[in-house]
Amino acid sequence: MLNNLKKELVIKFLKGESSPIEEQRIFQWLENPDAWERFEKLMEEQFENPTKSVDNGTDYTRLLGKIHERVLPATSGDKRSFQLVSLKSFKVAASLILVLLGGYFLSQSGLKRNEKTIPPSNPIKSIERITGIGEKLTLTMPDGTRIIVNSESAIQFNSDYGRIDRVVALNGEAYFDVVPDSLKPFKVEANGATTLALGTAFNISTKNTGHQVALTEGRVKVEVGKNTVHLTPGQMAVWDPAKQATEIQIQDFNVEKVTAWKDGRLAFERESLGRIIEDLEIWYGVTFKIDPNLDITQRISGSFENKNLKNILTGLSFSTAFSFELNGKKVHLTKRL
Repeated sequence: MLNNLKKELVIKFLKGESSPIEEQRIFQWLENPDAWERFEKLMEEQFENPTKSVDNGTDYTRLLGKIHERVLPATSGDKRSFQLVSLKSFKVAASLILVLLGGYFLSQSGLKRNEKTIPPSNPIKSIERITGIGEKLTLTMPDGTRIIVNSESAIQFNSDYGRIDRVVALNGEAYFDVVPDSLKPFKVEANGATTLALGTAFNISTKNTGHQVALTEGRVKVEVGKNTVHLTPGQMAVWDPAKQATEIQIQDFNVEKVTAWKDGRLAFERESLGRIIEDLEIWYGVTFKIDPNLDITQRISGSFENKNLKNILTGLSFSTAFSFELNGKKVHLTKRL
């Protein structure tokens, strides 16, 4: 664990920018006394190098509170309480972390000497599910929430999901049908954005340049950087993560077009032939060779059952005037004369 943990992940944690899953990795790492020397060295580097300083408004009270809660659990008959004040200096924060962790390891040593070692609890593990080209996956979480993961996507969550919170991380596209729980809001971390829901249904996609959260039922809050929007059914939040100014736009959307994939259908609404070809390559794991004389900018609308590629190409060819040759995993499109 010590060698595999990336320096960037620790620095991200010190900046207060870690995702819940990344924080869990840090907490598990810090439970190993051998990890402390490296952690201390990284803190010193960040403070002494002004170009890398993490003293940028990080909420150290929250950071230290998390370390206390997760790395320094109170033992029976040993109730600890800390009154943490607002920290303006990273050096002060580092010192407090040193004291807290140092006390923890001394405490652990004392427990071993007195033969009062507390039996370890089941370690929290990170669980990841990945879909390949042409694959889809349906997950039913412990709370009953259903997640449908689209092709070439990844979903990640901790093994203790639902015990304290309900947090998942997404890369790609997935549809969420969330079971209500007002005490444990459902949270999705996806490429710098956070979507928060109590009980609702929505689709998230991070596959294309314009990332989006599309709400079909209930109500969600979407946070991207310092910007926050609330969506009602039929609204979609769209943003471009490549832009420094993460402005969120709210748009209406066609529910059938956005969510048809989860029901095994392909739906297009004035979509370019070129974009449709890109989707077909992912869904069916094929490669297209396109005649340069074929206009792939022409717009197409329609809905197809996502079963047979040949049938879909036949349907598309009626409105776009192309011929196709399907040979294994290769498709050749030519302009119909």
